[in-house]
Amino acid sequence: MAKSNTEAPAALPARDGYFAWSKDPAVSMFAVLPLWLAYEGLRLNLAPSERNLSEWILLDLITRQAPAISSVIYVAMGIGLFVAMRSVIQRNVPWGRVSLVVVLEGTVYGLMLGPLAAALADPAVRYLATFSTHPRLVQDLVGSLGAGIFEELVFRLGLMSLLAWMWARATSAFRLPRALGGILAVVVSALLFSLHHHLREDFHRGVFLFRTMAGLLLGFLFWFRGFGVCVYTHAMYDVYYFLTHDPR
Repeated sequence: MAKSNTEAPAALPARDGYFAWSKDPAVSMFAVLPLWLAYEGLRLNLAPSERNLSEWILLDLITRQAPAISSVIYVAMGIGLFVAMRSVIQRNVPWGRVSLVVVLEGTVYGLMLGPLAAALADPAVRYLATFSTHPRLVQDLVGSLGAGIFEELVFRLGLMSLLAWMWARATSAFRLPRALGGILAVVVSALLFSLHHHLREDFHRGVFLFRTMAGLLLGFLFWFRGFGVCVYTHAMYDVYYFLTHDPR
Protein backbone atom coordinates (compact mmCIF):
# COMPACT_ATOMS: atom_id res chain seq x y z
CA MET A 1 0.00 0.00 0.00
CA ALA A 2 1.32 3.40 -0.93
CA LYS A 3 2.11 5.77 1.90
CA SER A 4 -0.17 8.74 2.40
CA ASN A 5 1.01 12.06 0.99
CA THR A 6 -0.92 14.01 3.59
CA GLU A 7 1.79 13.67 6.22
CA ALA A 8 3.49 16.99 6.97
CA PRO A 9 7.11 17.01 5.82
CA ALA A 10 9.73 17.30 8.52
CA ALA A 11 11.16 20.77 8.96
CA LEU A 12 14.41 21.17 7.10
CA PRO A 13 17.39 22.29 9.14
CA ALA A 14 18.83 25.66 8.40
CA ARG A 15 21.60 25.31 5.83
CA ASP A 16 23.47 28.51 6.56
CA GLY A 17 26.40 28.62 8.92
CA TYR A 18 27.32 30.92 11.78
CA PHE A 19 28.64 33.76 9.63
CA ALA A 20 25.34 34.00 7.75
CA TRP A 21 23.17 33.51 10.85
CA SER A 22 25.04 36.13 12.89
CA LYS A 23 24.28 38.76 10.22
CA ASP A 24 20.59 37.87 10.21
CA PRO A 25 18.49 40.79 11.56
CA ALA A 26 16.27 38.49 13.64
CA VAL A 27 19.24 36.78 15.29
CA SER A 28 20.93 40.17 15.86
CA MET A 29 17.82 41.38 17.68
CA PHE A 30 17.93 38.41 20.07
CA ALA A 31 21.69 38.79 20.54
CA VAL A 32 21.41 42.49 21.44
CA LEU A 33 18.30 42.07 23.65
CA PRO A 34 20.17 40.90 26.81
CA LEU A 35 22.58 43.84 26.50
CA TRP A 36 19.66 46.24 26.14
CA LEU A 37 17.87 44.76 29.16
CA ALA A 38 21.07 44.97 31.23
CA TYR A 39 21.49 48.60 30.20
CA GLU A 40 17.94 49.54 31.11
CA GLY A 41 18.07 47.68 34.42
CA LEU A 42 21.37 49.24 35.49
CA ARG A 43 20.38 52.71 34.36
CA LEU A 44 16.97 52.72 36.04
CA ASN A 45 18.23 51.29 39.34
CA LEU A 46 21.74 52.67 39.69
CA ALA A 47 22.30 55.58 37.29
CA PRO A 48 18.95 57.07 36.24
CA SER A 49 20.53 60.31 35.03
CA GLU A 50 22.90 58.55 32.62
CA ARG A 51 21.83 59.06 29.00
CA ASN A 52 23.76 58.40 25.81
CA LEU A 53 23.50 61.34 23.42
CA SER A 54 22.22 59.19 20.56
CA GLU A 55 19.59 57.69 22.85
CA TRP A 56 18.56 61.16 24.00
CA ILE A 57 18.14 62.32 20.41
CA LEU A 58 16.38 59.14 19.33
CA LEU A 59 13.99 58.78 22.27
CA ASP A 60 13.86 61.67 24.73
CA LEU A 61 13.93 64.57 22.29
CA ILE A 62 11.43 63.04 19.89
CA THR A 63 9.02 61.77 22.54
CA ARG A 64 9.14 65.09 24.36
CA GLN A 65 7.78 66.77 21.24
CA ALA A 66 5.24 64.02 20.61
CA PRO A 67 4.61 61.84 23.71
CA ALA A 68 2.46 59.39 21.76
CA ILE A 69 5.52 58.37 19.75
CA SER A 70 6.96 56.69 22.86
CA SER A 71 4.11 54.17 22.90
CA VAL A 72 4.48 53.63 19.17
CA ILE A 73 8.20 52.90 19.59
CA TYR A 74 7.64 50.30 22.31
CA VAL A 75 4.79 48.67 20.38
CA ALA A 76 7.00 48.52 17.29
CA MET A 77 9.79 46.96 19.38
CA GLY A 78 7.39 44.33 20.69
CA ILE A 79 6.13 43.52 17.20
CA GLY A 80 9.70 43.36 15.91
CA LEU A 81 10.67 40.95 18.69
CA PHE A 82 7.65 38.73 17.95
CA VAL A 83 8.42 38.68 14.21
CA ALA A 84 12.07 37.89 14.93
CA MET A 85 11.11 35.04 17.28
CA ARG A 86 8.73 33.56 14.73
CA SER A 87 11.34 33.87 12.00
CA VAL A 88 14.13 32.03 13.82
CA ILE A 89 11.74 29.28 14.94
CA GLN A 90 10.36 28.71 11.43
CA ARG A 91 13.86 28.55 9.96
CA ASN A 92 15.25 26.31 12.74
CA VAL A 93 18.04 28.77 13.46
CA PRO A 94 19.96 27.89 16.65
CA TRP A 95 19.66 31.50 17.79
CA GLY A 96 20.74 30.82 21.36
CA ARG A 97 24.12 29.35 20.42
CA VAL A 98 24.59 31.88 17.63
CA SER A 99 23.83 34.77 20.00
CA LEU A 100 26.38 33.47 22.52
CA VAL A 101 29.10 33.32 19.85
CA VAL A 102 28.07 36.82 18.65
CA VAL A 103 28.74 38.08 22.20
CA LEU A 104 32.15 36.39 22.25
CA GLU A 105 33.04 37.60 18.75
CA GLY A 106 32.00 41.16 19.56
CA THR A 107 34.00 41.06 22.81
CA VAL A 108 37.14 40.00 20.93
CA TYR A 109 36.66 42.76 18.37
CA GLY A 110 35.96 45.22 21.17
CA LEU A 111 39.36 44.47 22.71
CA MET A 112 40.98 44.93 19.29
CA LEU A 113 39.11 48.09 18.27
CA GLY A 114 41.11 50.51 20.39
CA PRO A 115 44.60 49.37 19.34
CA LEU A 116 43.58 49.21 15.68
CA ALA A 117 42.00 52.67 15.71
CA ALA A 118 45.02 54.12 17.54
CA ALA A 119 47.39 52.52 15.04
CA LEU A 120 45.51 54.17 12.18
CA ALA A 121 45.35 57.56 13.89
CA ASP A 122 48.13 59.94 14.91
CA PRO A 123 50.17 58.86 17.99
CA ALA A 124 49.07 62.09 19.62
CA VAL A 125 45.70 60.50 20.35
CA ARG A 126 47.34 58.90 23.39
CA TYR A 127 46.36 61.98 25.35
CA LEU A 128 42.75 60.94 24.88
CA ALA A 129 42.81 59.73 28.49
CA THR A 130 43.16 63.32 29.70
CA PHE A 131 39.61 64.00 28.58
CA SER A 132 38.17 61.45 30.97
CA THR A 133 35.67 62.95 33.37
CA HIS A 134 35.07 61.61 36.85
CA PRO A 135 32.06 59.30 36.49
CA ARG A 136 31.45 56.46 38.86
CA LEU A 137 32.11 52.94 37.65
CA VAL A 138 28.41 52.20 37.28
CA GLN A 139 27.90 55.33 35.20
CA ASP A 140 30.81 54.31 32.97
CA LEU A 141 29.31 50.85 32.52
CA VAL A 142 25.86 52.20 31.71
CA GLY A 143 27.33 54.74 29.30
CA SER A 144 29.34 52.02 27.57
CA LEU A 145 26.32 49.79 27.01
CA GLY A 146 24.19 52.72 25.84
CA ALA A 147 26.87 53.86 23.39
CA GLY A 148 27.18 50.40 21.88
CA ILE A 149 23.44 50.09 21.38
CA PHE A 150 22.27 53.55 20.38
CA GLU A 151 25.29 54.89 18.49
CA GLU A 152 25.36 51.78 16.31
CA LEU A 153 21.59 52.03 15.89
CA VAL A 154 21.86 55.64 14.71
CA PHE A 155 25.12 55.74 12.76
CA ARG A 156 25.47 52.24 11.31
CA LEU A 157 22.04 50.62 11.13
CA GLY A 158 20.27 53.93 10.46
CA LEU A 159 22.52 56.46 8.76
CA MET A 160 24.88 54.11 6.96
CA SER A 161 22.03 51.95 5.66
CA LEU A 162 20.13 55.05 4.53
CA LEU A 163 23.15 56.43 2.66
CA ALA A 164 23.77 53.07 0.98
CA TRP A 165 20.11 52.88 -0.05
CA MET A 166 20.19 56.42 -1.46
CA TRP A 167 23.32 55.61 -3.45
CA ALA A 168 21.71 52.42 -4.78
CA ARG A 169 18.83 54.55 -6.09
CA ALA A 170 21.28 56.95 -7.70
CA THR A 171 23.21 54.03 -9.19
CA SER A 172 20.20 52.85 -11.16
CA ALA A 173 19.47 56.38 -12.37
CA PHE A 174 22.99 57.59 -13.25
CA ARG A 175 24.88 54.30 -13.73
CA LEU A 176 27.31 54.92 -10.89
CA PRO A 177 29.54 52.18 -9.40
CA ARG A 178 27.68 50.44 -6.57
CA ALA A 179 30.79 49.71 -4.45
CA LEU A 180 31.60 53.40 -4.22
CA GLY A 181 28.28 54.04 -2.49
CA GLY A 182 29.06 51.55 0.26
CA ILE A 183 32.48 53.11 0.87
CA LEU A 184 31.01 56.62 0.96
CA ALA A 185 28.33 55.45 3.41
CA VAL A 186 31.03 54.07 5.72
CA VAL A 187 33.15 57.24 5.50
CA VAL A 188 30.29 59.73 5.96
CA SER A 189 28.79 57.80 8.87
CA ALA A 190 32.25 57.55 10.50
CA LEU A 191 32.83 61.31 10.20
CA LEU A 192 29.42 62.15 11.65
CA PHE A 193 29.88 59.49 14.34
CA SER A 194 33.12 61.17 15.42
CA LEU A 195 31.75 64.71 15.11
CA HIS A 196 28.67 64.05 17.23
CA HIS A 197 30.86 63.27 20.26
CA HIS A 198 32.17 66.83 20.15
CA LEU A 199 28.71 68.30 20.63
CA ARG A 200 29.34 67.89 24.35
CA GLU A 201 33.08 68.55 24.49
CA ASP A 202 35.73 70.73 22.90
CA PHE A 203 37.01 69.75 19.48
CA HIS A 204 40.50 68.24 19.40
CA ARG A 205 41.93 66.98 16.15
CA GLY A 206 43.65 63.93 17.60
CA VAL A 207 40.53 62.72 19.39
CA PHE A 208 38.39 63.41 16.33
CA LEU A 209 40.76 61.41 14.12
CA PHE A 210 40.84 58.50 16.56
CA ARG A 211 37.05 58.32 16.67
CA THR A 212 36.82 58.63 12.89
CA MET A 213 39.15 55.64 12.48
CA ALA A 214 37.09 53.71 15.01
CA GLY A 215 33.95 54.67 13.06
CA LEU A 216 35.50 53.39 9.82
CA LEU A 217 36.37 50.08 11.46
CA LEU A 218 32.89 49.76 12.93
CA GLY A 219 31.33 50.66 9.58
CA PHE A 220 33.19 47.94 7.71
CA LEU A 221 32.48 45.52 10.57
CA PHE A 222 28.76 46.31 10.25
CA TRP A 223 29.01 45.81 6.48
CA PHE A 224 30.65 42.40 6.70
CA ARG A 225 29.49 41.04 10.07
CA GLY A 226 26.15 42.66 10.82
CA PHE A 227 24.50 44.79 13.51
CA GLY A 228 24.77 42.42 16.48
CA VAL A 229 28.52 41.89 16.26
CA CYS A 230 29.00 45.63 15.70
CA VAL A 231 27.00 46.55 18.84
CA TYR A 232 28.96 44.19 21.08
CA THR A 233 32.28 45.33 19.59
CA HIS A 234 31.48 48.96 20.40
CA ALA A 235 30.07 48.24 23.86
CA MET A 236 32.89 45.91 24.93
CA TYR A 237 35.53 48.37 23.73
CA ASP A 238 33.97 51.13 25.84
CA VAL A 239 33.77 48.84 28.88
CA TYR A 240 37.42 47.83 28.39
CA TYR A 241 38.45 51.47 28.03
CA PHE A 242 36.80 52.59 31.27
CA LEU A 243 38.14 49.60 33.19
CA THR A 244 41.73 50.21 32.07
CA HIS A 245 41.86 54.02 32.30
CA ASP A 246 41.86 55.46 35.79
CA PRO A 247 39.75 58.64 36.15
CA ARG A 248 41.88 61.75 36.49
